[in-house]
Amino acid sequence: MRPMILISALALAIGSQATLAADRDVSELSTPIVVLTPAVARNADSLNLDETQRKAVQEWLATSPAVREALEDRVIEARAELRDMILDNVSTEAREGQAAAIGDMEAQLLMMRSNCVDHWRSVLDEQQFAQALELAGLTETP
Repeated sequence: MRPMILISALALAIGSQATLAADRDVSELSTPIVVLTPAVARNADSLNLDETQRKAVQEWLATSPAVREALEDRVIEARAELRDMILDNVSTEAREGQAAAIGDMEAQLLMMRSNCVDHWRSVLDEQQFAQALELAGLTETP
């Protein structure tokens, strides 16, 4: 009887952890890239972008998403490799190295997201940037 209680308690704990993980929005830091850049591109007219700004939008869209997506793909691949390493009982030292590499790539992604917002701050004037944030749904309209 005791093993059944233990198994039930463990299943409940795992289920609770899965629910907590599902309830968290771990993509929140992605929002500036995922939402802000398309908002700027879609609303060039309402933001009154000049020709220099419009060119900056085109150049950003032509290069930056591909660079970010390539790194995201490498992170996904590295996570899958780490999962296989864990299941294959690869040495802790090797798994720690893989985890550190993933951490480095995740840090690069975080800074890409940060740099994206900085980029739009430098391309747009203060009023345009504030309006772009509103159009992207990143701020509340007063």
